[in-house]
Amino acid sequence: MRKLFTVIAWIAAISVAANAAQADTVVVNTTDICKNITGYNGPTPLIIKVVNCVVVKVEALPNQETPGYFRKVINGGLLNAPVGLKVEEAVKKPYDAVTGATYSSISVIRNIKNGLKTLLEEKNK
Repeated sequence: MRKLFTVIAWIAAISVAANAAQADTVVVNTTDICKNITGYNGPTPLIIKVVNCVVVKVEALPNQETPGYFRKVINGGLLNAPVGLKVEEAVKKPYDAVTGATYSSISVIRNIKNGLKTLLEEKNK
């Protein structure tokens, strides 16, 4: 019985991996795309992961923002705001800046929108 369960679990794992490999996954790095978009102390680059035209993750890359203020952006949920949205919806969404970290928030919002706009432009070429 244990061997049967192991084989079934193994087959299920292969099936999940195969489906994941078929997914249309794109990772957008805004370091170069948005290098002129700055927060209070400089650029706030992001990594935006998109699977099947849906935003699944947004991560902040190292930046020069004051850590306490940038932590407000992260804890305020701004990086999670576009998650679950189609790329087109995420570009059009009106995001709210995080109170107490306005410059950093606006920079992150502009990185999200411009990074995803660039993805759409490349997709439509």
